[in-house]
Amino acid sequence: MAVFRLEDLSATAGAKLWTLTFDLPGEKVNKLNRQVMGELESLLNELHGLSEKQVIDALIVRSGKPGNFVAGADITMIQAAQGAVEAEALSRAGQKLLDRWEDLPFPTVMAVNGAALGGGCEWSLASSAIVMSDDSNARIGLPEVMLGIIPGMGGCVRLPRKVGLVTALEMILASKNLNGERAYKAGLAEAVLPKENFEQSVFAWVRANLSALKAGDRIAKKPKLAGTGGPLGVLMEKTPIGRAIMLKKARDGVLAKTKGNYPAPLEAIEVLSDTSGCFGSKLRGQDRQKAMEREARGFGRCADTEVSRNLIQVFFLTEGVKKSKGVSAESGVTARTVRSSAVLGAGVMGGGIAQLFADKNVPVRMKDLNSQALAIGIQAATKIWQKLVQTRRISQREALQKLNHISPVLDFSGFGNTDLVVEAILEKLDVKQKVFQELENHVRPDCVIVTNTSSLSVTAMQKVMKHPERFAGMHFFNPVHKMPLVEVIKGEQTSDEAVSTVFQFCKFVGKTPIVVKDVPGFLVNRLLLPYLNEATFLVADGAPVEELDAAILKFGMPMGPMELIDEVGIDVGDKVAHILYESYGARMAVSDLNSKVVTSGRLGRKNGKGFYIYEPGKPKRFDSTIYEVLGVKPKSGLISEQEMVDRCMLPMINEAARSLDENVVATPGEVDLGMIMGTGFPPFRGGLLRYADTLGAAELLERLKKYEARFGARFEPAPGIVRRAKSGQKFYS
Repeated sequence: MAVFRLEDLSATAGAKLWTLTFDLPGEKVNKLNRQVMGELESLLNELHGLSEKQVIDALIVRSGKPGNFVAGADITMIQAAQGAVEAEALSRAGQKLLDRWEDLPFPTVMAVNGAALGGGCEWSLASSAIVMSDDSNARIGLPEVMLGIIPGMGGCVRLPRKVGLVTALEMILASKNLNGERAYKAGLAEAVLPKENFEQSVFAWVRANLSALKAGDRIAKKPKLAGTGGPLGVLMEKTPIGRAIMLKKARDGVLAKTKGNYPAPLEAIEVLSDTSGCFGSKLRGQDRQKAMEREARGFGRCADTEVSRNLIQVFFLTEGVKKSKGVSAESGVTARTVRSSAVLGAGVMGGGIAQLFADKNVPVRMKDLNSQALAIGIQAATKIWQKLVQTRRISQREALQKLNHISPVLDFSGFGNTDLVVEAILEKLDVKQKVFQELENHVRPDCVIVTNTSSLSVTAMQKVMKHPERFAGMHFFNPVHKMPLVEVIKGEQTSDEAVSTVFQFCKFVGKTPIVVKDVPGFLVNRLLLPYLNEATFLVADGAPVEELDAAILKFGMPMGPMELIDEVGIDVGDKVAHILYESYGARMAVSDLNSKVVTSGRLGRKNGKGFYIYEPGKPKRFDSTIYEVLGVKPKSGLISEQEMVDRCMLPMINEAARSLDENVVATPGEVDLGMIMGTGFPPFRGGLLRYADTLGAAELLERLKKYEARFGARFEPAPGIVRRAKSGQKFYS
């Protein structure tokens, strides 16, 4: 079947308008793979031939995929490239196609009514105009740095010339994509039109602007150059010194955020510098060729890095979740659709969960025992939306509309119509069991009930229920609106239908779910607590808190372990650590330092004092008096940076190997996705077990034995690591 369909609408359009429909057979989204690139080359030959006959006034490109325009290039092509030279050649091939598209002698208009990302955005930039729908599915952007590469089909060259250097840097370095309205305001889209009768509106817009399109006049809004506009903006954008200042600021920002662990954004800045990327007319001829060649070299360099290979693997892990139903294909179950919901417990967590559901326009009843608790939940939800209003992500009217989806209640009224109820109350098993027994009297037999517990047994809870098969765990991470992971916990009696319903609903509200067996700590906390516990042992052994946190930050974690303990709550972490010790024994023996800190009244960020001091409006600061509380004497340089990293990372890898052997999750990929999405484990390393594979099982075993000799059971090698060391296997075979 053909990928492209070319049609002459001259008889009905009132002008010599043609359309080109892109509809990749057998795929849910349009993407630029080798087949598409080959057919596009043939199509360009045909279009250049038609131009000589002067039968086309303008060509409108549209998608045959609802909700998708062009998702970008086929990542497997990049993944298959052998080395920098081959990746560079791949980039040049795509560039040359889009150069020929840009050189068509008649206007080309991209009718974007879905996602136009990566190569889809670059194709659009090579066109005469971009007209976007106001549908929320219509987004345009360049997310390549998320894959460890840079835009390689002209995006680095064309984007700044259309929207200015500042907006181009924001879009490329932060993978920022824009909806229709924001793309129009930025000067990227020439128009944004209502989603209703979108194509007819595009035809009308093209007819109305045909003279300007043929003349090559700029129709899009002129951007605010340098982010400010006016004479100063022009001075910054149009002079080498001004551009150098903006690029240095961007480079400093990238280094501060990534610690230099991600080569792609730094390479993108160099490409923009070397090609004099700034607002202006489109490049042609030799100037364009030189700029494209520089971009292609940068693309090749980035594609040939371990970071890019790791990030691409993470991308495929997330894509796998999108395609999964949470249960085996052989189960044949169908997930129930969640149209209405409820949350039991209206604290900060309950309010965050209610906000998440309401934000996706799912009505949610939020129940608690008193009005004061309900007010806290409403305030928690409102605070999240108000931040979005302040950053102009949504309007005040939209925030109020979303808030209206939350109905605070003091009883079970209306629960009989809910499809899903989430419990987020006190972490006490007997209290939860009583609540579930009462709840079952107020909901339909097919209503799915879930607990947000972080430490209690799902199986133990469901034993008191009339319908235990519809009960599961739905473990959110705090803060709910920021943390992407949800652990879907399957108890002994949980049905596949309940698991799939929760799994699919997680994806609907924008989360990344993984299905986890019901064991103490589930997956993420089971792996994370030994890491935090060993960090505390390191401090007890004399490692200075600030040096330890700095070493782990350098490794790539988003914050040091001692700061993370403060974020979690020192009392909460100590409680969970003891629960895991009771379950798993000596390898999770708990340091007594945290309990000393709790006894002193330091609970972490929530009360302003833990291992660090937290004051409103001020950056955190270390308080050396914590050592008096701990009863330890730190010594700088006493413990090497490598030992700090080893002692923090090896217990997690060890526990991950045990979790796989116990089928806590089904695959190494789920471990890595859980640790990246749930703890911020550095994506550039590909995940915890991909990092383990870079070390190799034999090396892991040797290091574990070395530390076992010093510290005992905390480092006893897991059977899975011993087995892999003997066979030479990796976690990813």
